[in-house]
Amino acid sequence: MSTTAASLKALHHLYLRLYDVDQKLEQGPKRIKLKEQFALIQEEKLKEVQDQVLQLKKQVQQKNLDLQSNEAKILDLKGKLNSASSNKEFDIIKGQIAADEMANSVLEDEILELMDKIDKKEEEVQSWVKQKDAAHAEAKKTAQDFESARNRLNEEIEECKATIADAEQIIPESLKVMFARLVRSHGAGALAPVEGRFCSACNVMIEPQLRVELNSGRLVFCKSCGRLLYLEDTPE
Repeated sequence: MSTTAASLKALHHLYLRLYDVDQKLEQGPKRIKLKEQFALIQEEKLKEVQDQVLQLKKQVQQKNLDLQSNEAKILDLKGKLNSASSNKEFDIIKGQIAADEMANSVLEDEILELMDKIDKKEEEVQSWVKQKDAAHAEAKKTAQDFESARNRLNEEIEECKATIADAEQIIPESLKVMFARLVRSHGAGALAPVEGRFCSACNVMIEPQLRVELNSGRLVFCKSCGRLLYLEDTPE
């Protein structure tokens, strides 16, 4: 590999490193926001299950009231049995008592079924509480980790920029404006290695004359995509 190719390869790697650090800085707040949103979703699911428990308990409360009302009614009807004026009235009261007792039996079964559902839902609540707490803890840790890394990443960016400024001394003054435009448009993709006989950025074959110029250590731009090319391996 020629000195020029080695220098351009080093410059390319510096730009790639700068891009990687920039991405970490950019993605940090996004990752934190995603973690926080996920934690809020866990909270919403927890509230949804808690509301379901509340509704089930209200149903139990109402059915208990109905049960108590029926029991009072049955007691009242049993008191009327002794004062029935005829067998017909006695049988009617007996039938009402039997119907209310059957209704109470159904209510008791429904209450037991609801209580079983409440137990299961409360277990689900505990599960969602753990998931919610874990999600908030993860969001907090992600934020703390990013804050801890922020200064180091900013320092690394400044270091990369300073090193890039030195490495770009290989670019002649006459080409610096063109190269700066490439960097603004493509970032780290402003440079591209030649893979075999092709530009790795656009996959277009490099003309033989350009290959000769590359071998001789001259700066060459791809005629198809405009990238600054360099040879990855020893020239053919």
